[in-house]
Amino acid sequence: MIKLPFRTWVRNAAAVFSGQYGSVSQQADQAQCSRQTVYQHARKLEQRLCEVSEPDALIARLRLENQQLRQTFTEPPLHAERRVLLDKTMLQRFATIAFATGLSLRQIEELLAVLLPESEVPDHSTLGRWVQAQAQKAEKVLAVIDTVCADRVQTLAVDEIFFGGDRPWSPSSRRA
Repeated sequence: MIKLPFRTWVRNAAAVFSGQYGSVSQQADQAQCSRQTVYQHARKLEQRLCEVSEPDALIARLRLENQQLRQTFTEPPLHAERRVLLDKTMLQRFATIAFATGLSLRQIEELLAVLLPESEVPDHSTLGRWVQAQAQKAEKVLAVIDTVCADRVQTLAVDEIFFGGDRPWSPSSRRA
């Protein structure tokens, strides 16, 4: 089967739609195809051109569907109720772990504001008290671990590596 270029299709359609006597036969001879092919090309081209007006309706329908999907899957407005099941113990644990990984108390407060309703978010001073209480509990355990491990410690921190290893304070010092 020989495939004709698109220009030939357009010329075939023009011959059909011109309405001149003998133009279809003349075009079929030039394109080296049958008169039936010329009429088929004209019909198919006309269908495609009629479909051009439909994309406006299709685009409008797709935009409406897209808008509905966005409304369905967007995050709730800031005033909407957010519910995360965190009791006080879990909040304290969250704050302590977040602080231990290097977040500030205000950063922890901001994270909790994403998870909890505004009225239930503890302020940074409360978070600080929780972290301090956990630090006091850990202090007793760390004191024992420090004494047992102090002889085995070779590198205490990145600053010791940077400054040549002559750190002037003890491993359990608060300044460390």
